[in-house]
This record gives sequence, structure tokens and C-alpha cells, in this order.
Amino acid sequence: MNYRKSSFEEVADALADRGLAILDQFLDPEEQDSIFKSFNTFLEQEAFRRAGIGNSYLYTKDVSIRSDEIMWLADQPQDPALAHFVARIKDLMQELNALLFLSLRDVEMHLALYSTGAHYDKHVDQFKNNGHRILSFAFYLNPDWQLGDGGELRVWNGDLFEDYAPLAGRLAIFRSDTVAHEVLEANKERRSITGWMLDRPKDYPIQE
Repeated sequence: MNYRKSSFEEVADALADRGLAILDQFLDPEEQDSIFKSFNTFLEQEAFRRAGIGNSYLYTKDVSIRSDEIMWLADQPQDPALAHFVARIKDLMQELNALLFLSLRDVEMHLALYSTGAHYDKHVDQFKNNGHRILSFAFYLNPDWQLGDGGELRVWNGDLFEDYAPLAGRLAIFRSDTVAHEVLEANKERRSITGWMLDRPKDYPIQE
């Protein structure tokens, strides 16, 4: 593994300070490649579906706001590469619980595909009728990304913003309730695993 124990502490410090942390090389190149191949398999199986916005009775699909395609991951994926990734994220969740005195209890995540021209407008991840998403994360799977390929993660702070390239192996993690962000239009295919750390089990009933 190419991450260090101090990496977790650096992530925790950044989250406490500015609500956002960027951790490069979260997985080894071989591990990234295994996930990339699994991604290809699911694409061949036509397992992806158009993503929506909102949840429960507020759920809708509007490609003018969001035009990516997703495939939700099971708690224990049968695919070994994805199972390993889920385990790594859960390890990170437990480390952040200890370092930041959080009460994170579960994760939910999906594969995300942005085809050429796809984007996701500015938003925050915590639902209006469900405040259990505490931390959001995106792990990028774009080994050949070049400047001009688009698909950057744009993070807003008031009227100011910073852009982060979706580089292979990069993990972006940020507060779900306060960090407004968007995905800029992709000029070529963009892949990621996107998810959320929750303070309740993900099957916890939603209060409507």
C-alpha cells in the first residue's frame, strides 16, 4: 500500500480546516487498473442507468442539471477489485471517526460514468429531507487525463472556486452539507466511484 498512516491525519486536518481534502494515490496503480477493468465489464453488461437528483418523492431526472450514468454498488460486491475498494473506504471511515470524533456508521457508493458532454451543475450532497450524508467522496479512474479533457471537480467557497483534475488514483473527500461543488463538462469519457459516509445505516427510514 502506498498510503501512510499520516495520510489519514492529513485528510482529517484538511477536513477540519476547510471541509475538503485531496488524497492522491489512494490505491496502487495495479489496484486502480483492476477497478478500471471491472468498470469495463459492467459497461459491456449495460449495467449503468441515467442518474437523477433528489431522493424519495423529490427524486427526478433532468439532464440539463445532471447527465451522468451510474451503477450502485452492493455492500459486499462480488467483484474482488470493487470489494477491496469498499473495504479501503470503510477503513478510512473508521480512521476519520477516531480522528474527528464523528459517528459515521455506513457508506453508499456507485460507479459514475460521464460521457463526452456530460456534467453535473453546482449542488451540495446532503438531501433536504435526509441529513445523514456527512462526508462525500469521489475516487477517480482516468489514467490518461490531460489538461483540456474537462470533467474537473469544481469546489466553491462563496464566489471563489478551485478546480481539481479527475486524475487516476485521486480521492477527493469533503463535507456533504456545506461544500458546494459541480462537475464541469467532460470533453472525453470520465470515470469515478462516488459515495457518501453516513451517520445512520443506509437503509434507515427517511422521515418525509
